[in-house]
Order: sequence, then structure tokens, then C-alpha cells
Amino acid sequence: MFALALGSGALSGCADLRALMEGEDTAAAETHSTPPRPPDPPADTEAPLLAIDAIVDLLQDGQMERGEAALERYLIEHPADPSALNLRQQLDADPEAVLGTAYTTHTVQPGETLAQLAGRYLGDSHRFLMLARYNNLERPARLLVGQELRIPSSAGVRAGMEAPEADPQSGSAAMDADVLRRTIEENLAAGRFEPARSTVAHAREIAPADGAWDDWLSPLARRVEAGYWEQQGLRYREAGELDAALAAMERAMETDPERASAHHHHAGLRVELKEDLHSQAIVRYRNQDLATAIELWERALEIDPDFEAARGYRLRALELQRRLDALDNGAG
Repeated sequence: MFALALGSGALSGCADLRALMEGEDTAAAETHSTPPRPPDPPADTEAPLLAIDAIVDLLQDGQMERGEAALERYLIEHPADPSALNLRQQLDADPEAVLGTAYTTHTVQPGETLAQLAGRYLGDSHRFLMLARYNNLERPARLLVGQELRIPSSAGVRAGMEAPEADPQSGSAAMDADVLRRTIEENLAAGRFEPARSTVAHAREIAPADGAWDDWLSPLARRVEAGYWEQQGLRYREAGELDAALAAMERAMETDPERASAHHHHAGLRVELKEDLHSQAIVRYRNQDLATAIELWERALEIDPDFEAARGYRLRALELQRRLDALDNGAG
């Protein structure tokens, strides 16, 4: 190394050599007993779209830059994916604002993972990233036996403890209500309806028996349920399952009749479904599968009784079916 340095002219005399050696001594002194994880490799914008499980693996391994870049790409293709939205919210939110500053501790036992602990204490194993950030963990997947973790006091019933009776006048109940309400509202704002449903279910389990939480919990629960079914409808629509999409959107409208976005999507789905049924019927008609074609046109007309194209083709198919039946009867 010294010959290369001297030959290149980068170092001259004893002063430069001493500085180099002092730098090496300093670096050696700063080295931890456990070597630090190498920095994330640069994000490859041309890399193939990663599955959500692969993105979770990157985040679990502490490769935040790559994981966030992959997540952003994934959300462009799947903007309504609840798991991806869950991860995005966990990366954006302030952990202490969501979970609170008061905490207890948990000592890591053999075989425990952060996902298990998030499921146990936060009610959702997918919130491992929030718990990791709450504890300033660089690599969520790497827990050490005996390691002390902060567990937010608002996390609900702890493992091995009895659930206390909720006292609506107590400070603890008020704190639980505030945390749960804020968590549900944040999930709603981020479009994370599945975690929001879990939080609503948990809130209902521990809510005071006198209904003290009903004023805020019932309206939020209705919004969560309607949002969940609307999101499911959009996912079915993206997958081309228009019947399931329409049914899910109708459920969203039944849950919250004033949800304008569900009404808008429902109207669009009705048009898409009737046109799809009409297209399928024409193919069946041309393939001389008249019975199926007629059935498909009748379904389209159930959606829109004024659908003239479906009405006209159905009449032609019925007339052709009648003639074929007459020929068959004559031949018999």
C-alpha cells in the first residue's frame, strides 16, 4: 500500500505517512465488535417490480432506501393495495405521535420476531415497521435475545395480563380512546382500511359498557367499513371481476349511503358490466350458443332496462332460437 501511495505521488514524507497511519488507528478504534451492516446498494430504477413480500424483506433487513423506492414503484402499479399503503403510512408517520410517548419494556425471548411482538402488542403483525421506528432499530429482522424493547403503554392488553375493566372516567380509558381514535383516523386518511378495521374491532372489545365511546366510534366504524368495501370493489375491478366489484361497491353504499365516491364507482361499474355482458353475448351468439347469449343479454338488461343494443340482439337471438326449434320439431 505504501509503495503505491509513494509511487503515485499522493503521499510525501513522514508527515503524510504518519497521517495515514493515524487515520487507520482511528478507524480501528471506532470499529464495533459487531461489524456494521454495509450501506444500501443504490436503487435500480430499471429493476423489475418487486412483490410486496420482497419489499417487506428489504425493510426488515434495514435496506430502507431500496425498500422505499421499491414501495413507491409498487404503489404506482397498485395504488389501492392495503399492505403497501400500510407500509407507506408506517414510514411517513411519527411513531411517538401514533403510539404515544409513555411505554413499558419487553425483553426479547428466543425465537421472537418484531412482527410477532407487533401482533401481540399493537394488534397487527404488519406494524413491525412502526414498532422498529419506535425503538430506533436499523434492522427490524435482527433482534437479540435479552434486548430491551419499548412497548407503548397505549398498546392495549399485554401478554399474560388480565384486561382491566374500562372506566370511562379514568385517565387510562381516556388515553386509550384518544389513541384508538387517532389511529383509526390516520388509517382512514391513508386508505389503510384493513388495519383500521382491526383497530375498530379492538376498540369495540375494550369500549366502556355504558356506550361512552359510541359518539366517535360508531361513525368511524361506518366510514371504515364503507371504505373497506369500496377498496375491495376497486381491487376486484382491477382484476376484471366486475360482478364481485359491483357487489362490493353496493355493500359500501349500504354501509354509508352518503359515500359519494362509492356511488360514482358503482355507476361506472354498472356501465362496464353491462357492456362486458353484451360483448360476451355477441361472441356466444356468433358461436351459435344462443341460450347462453340470451341469458347474458337478460343480465345486461337487468342492470339497464333501457340498453337498446342488448334488447335488439336478444330479440334476434330469441327469434333465431324459435326458428331452430321449429326446424327441429319439423324434422322430428
